[in-house]
Amino acid sequence: MDHQPPELGFNGTRDCGTFFLDVMDQYAPENVQVTWSDRPRVTNDSVEELIETSWSEQIQRAESSGVKIFNGELCRLISYRCDNEHLNLSLGPVSFKEFIGTNATQAYIRHLHGAEVMANPLGVSAAVCTNDGLIVLGMRSKNMIQYAGRIHPVGGTVEPPKDHTAACPDPFKAIIDELHEETAVPPENVSSILCLGLVRDRNTVQPELIFDLHVDCDVVSLFASAATAIDAAEHSSMVPVRDHPGAVVSFMEQHFSQLTPVALATLLLHGLKAWGSGWFATARGYLRSVI
Repeated sequence: MDHQPPELGFNGTRDCGTFFLDVMDQYAPENVQVTWSDRPRVTNDSVEELIETSWSEQIQRAESSGVKIFNGELCRLISYRCDNEHLNLSLGPVSFKEFIGTNATQAYIRHLHGAEVMANPLGVSAAVCTNDGLIVLGMRSKNMIQYAGRIHPVGGTVEPPKDHTAACPDPFKAIIDELHEETAVPPENVSSILCLGLVRDRNTVQPELIFDLHVDCDVVSLFASAATAIDAAEHSSMVPVRDHPGAVVSFMEQHFSQLTPVALATLLLHGLKAWGSGWFATARGYLRSVI
């Protein structure tokens, strides 16, 4: 059965507090299949007016703070279908401006105009695991549009191939590219990668694929290379977390207010893969009881 990105609580979605968990499993690259549709997002004059207003306001803020933004092409998650072995994603065109005017600043409009008007660009985020037993996240720079100054995974959004006659977008390639752009770790240093699931930030309802990504380098080498990365300015610093069941729970508790919803989801799904469903349920329950 195909699912559109669901509204709250539908289609088996788990409400995890700051995020919604739509899919959780372990998918190798060959088990995530993407199809492309040119079908545009549903819209109307009222929604388009809101988008234009939000975009103009965002440009003004960016200019006043010396930040450059542009209306790039992204990939909208139209629907998904999952079973025990495969995750099938249907993607289509959308723009950064549409994202700013819907999910990023006015997610409430789905209640007024229907969920179909949302941009829903597909994001990608990873638990980056080093060979000396650490998980690496990033502290977002103060000039970032969303969640400035918060702890967030390495990641970004899936973009259409620059050659529109090329194959469909590849989420695995997207997260490996983001890793290289944000940390300068080359693709050949990625020793293993799995997709762990699909989540949505409760505030923006933007869909995000979560990955578990292991690199063949230690944390000192990764931090040194990150300082020279193309997109080094996205992070004010890199944030290490010991890859240990107790240490991850302690980190989430101590830094809960600093963690973005996607960062929390990334750590929990990494823990589910590494330490099992018992750890996942216990960690969620403990965090709910103390926070």
